[in-house]
Amino acid sequence: MYLDTVLNVNGTRLSRSEQQARTRAALLDAGGRVFVERGFLGSSVEAIAAEAGFTRGAFYSNFDSKEELFAELLQDRVYALYAEMAARSAEQDTRSSPRETGEQLAAIQDDPGGRWMFRLWLELLAHAGRDPEFRSIAARFWSGNRALIAAAVAKGYEEAGITPPAEPERLASALIAMDIGLALQHFVDPEAAPLDLYPELYDLLFSPLDPAQRPG
Repeated sequence: MYLDTVLNVNGTRLSRSEQQARTRAALLDAGGRVFVERGFLGSSVEAIAAEAGFTRGAFYSNFDSKEELFAELLQDRVYALYAEMAARSAEQDTRSSPRETGEQLAAIQDDPGGRWMFRLWLELLAHAGRDPEFRSIAARFWSGNRALIAAAVAKGYEEAGITPPAEPERLASALIAMDIGLALQHFVDPEAAPLDLYPELYDLLFSPLDPAQRPG
């Protein structure tokens, strides 16, 4: 483990900043595994450091607390993915159809990495009920994505020449709620809530915004 952290694949020595970046990434990976296995409250700095193959001191050289690591883990592994999808959907050249958006969201839940991220997200929500700081982390994620989704929804309705049935921000909240609701139902009862509900419902509710389905 130690040699892996100080040498590149070609055998040259890593710089101090490269070593720290690699150690930090290893701690984030280990933290994700420990949080999913033990839950946030059942996890400890010692367990995360041991899972990564480092000492407690190495942990505190990179993070002030397990809360800080958890917040960065969510930002790096969960929020960034959804923010990228929302940003893409707001751009003309890369905008997905409603069905394609549903397929992308379903693919996240179908992927082992996506299921891991969702379990991590559930840990955040469970802890948010006890800690206002974690509630704030969740709120920041939703507020950022809500703004990006609202912009995409507003642009889609404008280009379709259709008046939105509600304010784009409210429709964005509905889309977030549908994503989370379907993910939760699939998590606990996959047979009753299969992943093909994603593209089916997104297409049903937002097909007027699909350029491919507009006349002319």
